[in-house]
Amino acid sequence: MFTLHKLQVYRWRRLFWMGLILFMAPTIRGSESFRTSILPILTKAGCNAGACHGAATGQGGFRLSLLGYDPEEDYLRITRELGVRRIDLNTATNSLLLRKPSGELDHEGGRRLKRSSTGYAALKSWIDRGAPYGPKDLAVSRIEVRPAELFVASTNKTVPLRVVAFLNDGTQEDVTSVALISSNDDAVLEVFQDASVKMRSAGIASVMVRYSGQVAAARFSSPFAKRSLRSPVRVSGSLIDAEISKEQARLRIPAAPQSEGSEFVRRIYLDLMGRLPTSEEALGFIQAKDDRQAREALIDRLLARNEFVDFWTLRLGDWLLVGGKRSSGESSNAYQRWLREQVAANVSINTLVKTLLTSRGDMATNGPANFFALASDPRDLAESVGSMFLGAQIACARCHAHPADRWTQGDYYHFAAWMAGIKRDGSIVRTQESPEFLDPKGHPVVTPRVLGRAAPLLARNADRLITLADWIAAPENPFFSRAFVNRIWSHLMGRGLVEPVDDLRPTNPATFPVLLDRLAAKFSTDGFDLRALIRTVVVSGAYQRTSSDMGSHREQDQFYSRAAVKDMPAQVFADAVAQVTGMPDQYEGYAVGTRAVTLTGARDESYALDVLGRCSRERRCETGARGGGLAQALHLINGSTINAKLKGGVVQDLLRSGMADGEVVRELYLRAYSRIPRDSELAEWSSLIANSPKRDEAVQDLLWTLLNSREFAFNH
Repeated sequence: MFTLHKLQVYRWRRLFWMGLILFMAPTIRGSESFRTSILPILTKAGCNAGACHGAATGQGGFRLSLLGYDPEEDYLRITRELGVRRIDLNTATNSLLLRKPSGELDHEGGRRLKRSSTGYAALKSWIDRGAPYGPKDLAVSRIEVRPAELFVASTNKTVPLRVVAFLNDGTQEDVTSVALISSNDDAVLEVFQDASVKMRSAGIASVMVRYSGQVAAARFSSPFAKRSLRSPVRVSGSLIDAEISKEQARLRIPAAPQSEGSEFVRRIYLDLMGRLPTSEEALGFIQAKDDRQAREALIDRLLARNEFVDFWTLRLGDWLLVGGKRSSGESSNAYQRWLREQVAANVSINTLVKTLLTSRGDMATNGPANFFALASDPRDLAESVGSMFLGAQIACARCHAHPADRWTQGDYYHFAAWMAGIKRDGSIVRTQESPEFLDPKGHPVVTPRVLGRAAPLLARNADRLITLADWIAAPENPFFSRAFVNRIWSHLMGRGLVEPVDDLRPTNPATFPVLLDRLAAKFSTDGFDLRALIRTVVVSGAYQRTSSDMGSHREQDQFYSRAAVKDMPAQVFADAVAQVTGMPDQYEGYAVGTRAVTLTGARDESYALDVLGRCSRERRCETGARGGGLAQALHLINGSTINAKLKGGVVQDLLRSGMADGEVVRELYLRAYSRIPRDSELAEWSSLIANSPKRDEAVQDLLWTLLNSREFAFNH
């Protein structure tokens, strides 16, 4: 006997009802659309939130798609399940859809709609009209928040918002009363039920607005208390200083002065080469004329050094997750060698990414093919591509529409379809013709599409990944330049213009939106040149400010009023200890003195680097920050990373040199801090060494103290 699978039966029922709806659609006006007018009311009321009926299994036997990402499914569940109990077409007020959320019947979610509300009236009117679905193709194409940006001169002023929806039939509607509005910082900006907002404190905050699957944001700012403003550090022709200084003046944020030569030279060496200047290099810069030309000349020299190549291979390796602990040694080494060659040759970043996405063959010999070792599932690969290269967090859309972005499940699966042809046989990466890729409902996804573009981009018989790579690497790509610029800015400035750095979306605007756009445009115009981008940032006055407190407030750090105090990556810290002490490290399989920054990811064994918090490269490590915690603190105090290096090396050399106590102190300060000790420091340590019964132990104590200090541990 022929029987239908339950899923098949469900699909036939769904097709029947939706066919009936489509048959009726031409007689229904767009303003009565379930998708664009009714479903947003339920979203506003929280009915399809994750904590309510939008949960994966629903609540109380009633399930809706999260935030209304599947209108057709929601319509069937509301109008056809439970023998049409949820709506009563004869007496609308008897419908469970009205009685439950209004509190007339017991409802675990409490009262969500007042009977006097416009939402309740709209639902009742819809049921009275026969609960139509409306035109299937009618949808909201975008929404606008008005005002989109506003400067509020003083706090505690209430500002009304207006939300306008633009439909794909050319009409527009005021949807302020049913749009979902929230603040990204309630302490700065408060949102009220009537769609008005109030600046509670000085600063910048945004509201996120969601309506019928579309999202938008509005940005509000208010100045800090009046203060005596220092003149911002300006560098002629710097687009960075022009934008930052303008906003600081508007918000009345005082800017710290330019860093001293010793502070700058240490910072620029660490940021560009991942190592400290030698005592000779530091002293030479400190004693020379310190002006803009001298600083730019130093920057240009460092950008040309081999240590720059080593360090930025490490930074890009963290970005691409090269050589994770579970990767094979031969393949990881090939990947590392290839990446270093690209940095050394200053290959453009978009070309580098294009090579990664189009490489095939044996991962043991073809380094960039290792990119596809990140995952075997096309969905996981697509999420990595979205995060790494586009600054788009699309993972949420695997199961439902993104709650804070515009990506739908359809966007997700059409984007993941680009990766469907990739197959791995052992270490061999190859492509498969006509790959099968199914969406969550079992439908084949045959047309890959790029994010943010409705029409298919893939030409007939074209290679999927070459087409995708061409789009990502194109100068006009709306995502790639901004995403990469934000990462580099974060490394150099201590925090991204957008945080988190790989979550660029309309509802998470940059602290300086115009600056991010202008830097992205310059990066593209400069041919996606890594060195040119880095130079643009580090020659700016904003980068060269002092990190000293100067009486400013931590809540203003997002405006770059002073330089950030940054963690050293674990490898940089370990190399710095080895450099200062003159006692090189040895890693298994490498020559003595090999720098930790040149190791292949986290594959090479090192307890010290692990406890210092090196990136495992199993997942993103955007900040490069060291691990911290008790284990790290105890290791630095008692472990071998510092203590095993105190007796030989520089201590031994200084003791044998016959240097006076003050000269010993001066040399160690230059090696560790890149500065000359202050008079009080010089006097105190000279006295301690002179009065110690064992001079060697006193010098060791001095070095131990310097290496365990905050001044040494951080890049400032």
